[in-house]
Amino acid sequence: MQTKAMNKRLGSLTHEFNKLMNAMGVWFVVILFFVILSLTTDTFLSYANLINVIRQICVNAMVALGASYVILGGEIDLSTGNMCAFAGCGAALLMVAGVNMWLAIAIILVVGAIIGCLTGAVVTFIKIPSFIASLGMSYVILGANLLLTNSEPISGLPAQFMTLGRGYIADVIPVPVIILIIFFTIGAFFLKYTSFGRSVISVGENPIAARLSGIDILTTKVLIFAIGGFTAAAAGVVLASRLSSGQPMAGGDIGLTAIAAVFVGGTEKGSALNVLAGAFVLGLVNNGLNLLEVNAYWQKVALGLIIVLAVLLDQIRASRAVSIKK
Repeated sequence: MQTKAMNKRLGSLTHEFNKLMNAMGVWFVVILFFVILSLTTDTFLSYANLINVIRQICVNAMVALGASYVILGGEIDLSTGNMCAFAGCGAALLMVAGVNMWLAIAIILVVGAIIGCLTGAVVTFIKIPSFIASLGMSYVILGANLLLTNSEPISGLPAQFMTLGRGYIADVIPVPVIILIIFFTIGAFFLKYTSFGRSVISVGENPIAARLSGIDILTTKVLIFAIGGFTAAAAGVVLASRLSSGQPMAGGDIGLTAIAAVFVGGTEKGSALNVLAGAFVLGLVNNGLNLLEVNAYWQKVALGLIIVLAVLLDQIRASRAVSIKK
């Protein structure tokens, strides 16, 4: 009798734990990694390290936000990493040439959106698969960036510009965090509460049904690429500010990491907060591997395995959520 009561109690606790995991989603994984790193490293909780992690996550999360629109729309954009580097160098070149800082930033954001539109137009009107079209555009952007910069960093930027990536509000809150909050607030609002956001999800889930319901699929797909280019350009500006220079090769793995953050966060729900959680997971993992002094080559292996594991855990959590509802 006592054993039966204990088993019933254990089953009840397991059920409640599963409900908690379902409610928290990938944020449960974020908390798990945070606790693990706090216990396994001596410097993870230091102020300097946490600020460094937050700054890194801000750039990746901004790119991931735009990538989430593209992926939810049923496409993929591989050009955002090089777009990020191009935007940072482009803004730096304009400022060095004497253009007002805010005007330079505005110009480069518009350019980023236009390049995104071009990629979207190639995908929608010429019918080239987005994987190929964005890969080709990525090389075009990279080549243009190397030509413009002569493969050299662009330095000598205004001191005011450094505030975007390195400054603080009230000497406590990093400016990139404020920028990130603004972007995600707007991005989450449009995705969840506007007809455009619902159109993006509908087009990604079932383009035929979306067309029959009166949604302009071509315009929607061009716009999601424009959003991806815009957010990548904004992230590139923040990155250049953080690095105090425009770096032609600063894009690196940012584009692929952003896509990974979207999938780790879970795209099926159309939640911007989940995308942010995915960026946090990857940022914490990367920082933890550095603190543990894992060889850089093994870091790539570990990061890839963790991405697969995180997506697998999310699928398990989703299947448990379905069983709980039943």
